[in-house]
Amino acid sequence: MLKPESQQQSNKKNKKRIIWLISTFSIILIIVAAFFYNKRFLTLCYLNFKNNHFKINDKLYAQDRLLDSSFRITLYRKVKPVNGNLNGRPSMASCGWVISADSLRKYKTACIGRYTGYEIQNMENKNNKYFPMIFFSITTNKKALIKEDFDSNPPAGYEFEDGPLYVWAIEITDKESHIFRK
Repeated sequence: MLKPESQQQSNKKNKKRIIWLISTFSIILIIVAAFFYNKRFLTLCYLNFKNNHFKINDKLYAQDRLLDSSFRITLYRKVKPVNGNLNGRPSMASCGWVISADSLRKYKTACIGRYTGYEIQNMENKNNKYFPMIFFSITTNKKALIKEDFDSNPPAGYEFEDGPLYVWAIEITDKESHIFRK
C-alpha cells in the first residue's frame, strides 16, 4: 500500500532538517577545532590588531626596563630549511646582531630604528618546539648596532633568508624613554 503524499513530503522535510542539523554541527565542530589548534596564533593576531598602532617609518624605542642595565636587544632574521632538512620549517633565529643599551645611553636616545612592518612567525625553543611570536621588521639605528660572533650562524640545517632584521614586539614602545626626555 502506498503512503499518502503528505506523509512522503513530511519525511523528506525531516530528512532535509536532519541533514541540515548534521552539516551545521559539523561546521561548528570544525571551526572550534581550528580555533583550539591555532589558539596561540589567533591570540597573537588579536593582540597585534589591538596594540600595533605603528605606521611605516615610525620610530621604535626600547622599553625603559631594557635601558637600566647592560642589556642587549637581540635582532632576528628569517631562516629557511636547507634542501636536505625535510623536518625543518621556516622560522626566526638570532642573527648575531644586537642593539646595545650602553650605546643607546651613550647617544641619549632609546630609538632602535624605524618600523617597516610586522610578522607573526614561529621561533624554535631549546626543546625543538615552535611557538608563534610577533616580530617587528626594522631599519636599525646603526650607532647602537653591535655584531656578536658567537650567535651569528643559523641553526644546523637552516640558512638565513635575505631580508630585514626583526625585533620582538614586546621589547618595543612608541615613546622615548623618560630617561632621555628633556
